[in-house]
Amino acid sequence: MLKHYDLDICSMSIYENYVINQIKEGIHLETDHVESLEKLINKHLNYQPFVYISYRTNSYSFDPLVHVHINKIKNLKTFIIITDDKTKLDIVAFEKRFSKKKLIVTESLEDAIAWVEKFFNSTQIA
Repeated sequence: MLKHYDLDICSMSIYENYVINQIKEGIHLETDHVESLEKLINKHLNYQPFVYISYRTNSYSFDPLVHVHINKIKNLKTFIIITDDKTKLDIVAFEKRFSKKKLIVTESLEDAIAWVEKFFNSTQIA
């Protein structure tokens, strides 16, 4: 791990090729939050390609326009969401309508990390 942050809105761990982020209970995520997180990530990854892992254990809301900003993050290659909750899966289906990034759903952190490792071992990142 390169760096861990425990922020007001989330707990985020930054690794060489990926970020694990867990938004805190009751938060309403907005574009300015995403912009701040992007700056922290790139402070450590220096604009290198990465995969964002959203570990969705808590209940929170978000402005759908956050995906407009997320779509503009050039070094973000894939967005992985960890959940097995039916309600959260419905939210993911809604999110997919706004996201231009590849969006993957998995049920465990281990599966998400395995996907990241396979991606970076088998892909020529441009």
